[in-house]
Amino acid sequence: MSQDVHPHIGCTVKTLPETHWIEAADTAARINPVNAPATHMLPFARSGEPVTRSELALLTAKYWGSGGVQLSVSFLDNPPADLRKRILGHMNAWGKWCNVVFSSTTGQGQVRIARQGGADGGYWSYLGTDVLQIPAGEATMNLEGFTMNTSESTFHRVVRHETGHTLGFPHEHLRETVINRIDKNKAIAYFQASNGWSAAMTTSNVLTPIADSALMASAATDVRSIMCYSLPGAIMEDGVAVPGGADIDSQDAKYASTIYPKTYSHATGIWPNGKAYFFKGDQYLRYDPVQDRTDAGFPHPIAGNWHGLPASFAAGIDAAVLWNNGKAYFFKGDKYVRYDIAANKSDAGFPKPIAGNWNGLGGHKIDAAVRWPNGKAYFFSGSKYLRHDMAAGKVDAGFPKPIAGNWNGLPPSFTAGIEAAVVWDNGKAYFFKDAAYVRYDIAAGKADAGYPKPIAGNWPGLFPADLNA
Repeated sequence: MSQDVHPHIGCTVKTLPETHWIEAADTAARINPVNAPATHMLPFARSGEPVTRSELALLTAKYWGSGGVQLSVSFLDNPPADLRKRILGHMNAWGKWCNVVFSSTTGQGQVRIARQGGADGGYWSYLGTDVLQIPAGEATMNLEGFTMNTSESTFHRVVRHETGHTLGFPHEHLRETVINRIDKNKAIAYFQASNGWSAAMTTSNVLTPIADSALMASAATDVRSIMCYSLPGAIMEDGVAVPGGADIDSQDAKYASTIYPKTYSHATGIWPNGKAYFFKGDQYLRYDPVQDRTDAGFPHPIAGNWHGLPASFAAGIDAAVLWNNGKAYFFKGDKYVRYDIAANKSDAGFPKPIAGNWNGLGGHKIDAAVRWPNGKAYFFSGSKYLRHDMAAGKVDAGFPKPIAGNWNGLPPSFTAGIEAAVVWDNGKAYFFKDAAYVRYDIAAGKADAGYPKPIAGNWPGLFPADLNA
């Protein structure tokens, strides 16, 4: 039976001793120069007086480099393997949309997790690059009392929150727009009763606004952020509660992807906005791979939303593929349209005939198309497929070939023809046919066991059958 672990425990961002501030600030600025204090902030640090290096250190953000985060993780109290795997899985939830990877090590991890209680218990983490200042053998994150019996909702709320701090993300509720609404005396009394915090601890964790230097990517307050405390209306001067975050939300995802951008230059069906698009008839919908669901308000009509697509394409397309040149290509019958992603419109002069413009594709009706990590694109036509070399700009010799016998594990209904395909950024491709789909492991070169499965119930909000692209 799952249970919450001390549901009233709040999070504390651990701070280094003052003797370490300058060294930590120098490290943060060296790892990511954007962390260094903005010079326009310096006159406001101590008006009319010289600014000390310690004060500058407090104005330094603690984000890792924009090239991405790869941190090793170890556990200080030897928890069972299934618990380590579960915690690590929730830490890596951030990596679904930003360039972040946490990997387990049996040695001394850069991130070291304890589950201790007592005076140094609770839920806490050091902020970003500050973890590098912590002596070997000491924890950089604490998850008091976590076991395999801890509820899944607590794993989402706590582990992902503390990992956010390890990535350098501050508390969202410490923005002035939130703090200015808090009745300070009521807040001190509330957190004393619920968390056992002293007035000084509540002041630090709830009532002290963060510096503007921490707000690199997110201009607006997100009261449902995973990094935001839930604050009851009883301590708010306007009586309106701050809901807080139970999981990583869309603004968190956008923030993280800005700080640690994840490129989609390799083969995926994910557009630069982090979304994927599916088409059926004259409708389309936008799917969020991070939230694993269709965005609210969809489907929409193709007409009027895909600028420049001719009426014949707006009535329905046969296939679509995202290319590596900032373009997407839509196929219908014996013609195609080239769509400029940045300009959000079809290029002038289209549609054009496939024959003569796609070397080797002419004469084939394109049912589905997908870009692969090997520099190839695969086009499916009935029970056959063609492999297109993207660099050479032509279909490879010896194609088309039958799907059957060349795509291991695809059931007969799929080898007879595929209606739509997409590659995700998890090393998997997904093939759709009628009301079912198959997940295909790209590295293994075969369909995963247990497929096909129904689209309905597994792809929230997606068209339940008969996708076109």
